[in-house]
Amino acid sequence: MSLTVTIIAKLSGVDTATARRALDTVAAFDEPQADAPAEFSHGAQARCYAFATIAEFRPVFFWVGIIAVAAIPVLLVIKVLHHG
Repeated sequence: MSLTVTIIAKLSGVDTATARRALDTVAAFDEPQADAPAEFSHGAQARCYAFATIAEFRPVFFWVGIIAVAAIPVLLVIKVLHHG
């Protein structure tokens, strides 16, 4: 199982099989503007499909966003401890 699938599953609140299916579905499309299949049209599955689309068509944006989400709390703790 890839790290991308695991991250998408955790962030969207679905199981890894659904995240893998979303990533495979997105990879099968030629253009990012294609309509999402019905199973990915609402709820956590829609969020999963959105993350998969970003990961597939804009991977740098996806990984920089993941790193930023992880780095912000660390930077806040450093700032509090430094100026505390």
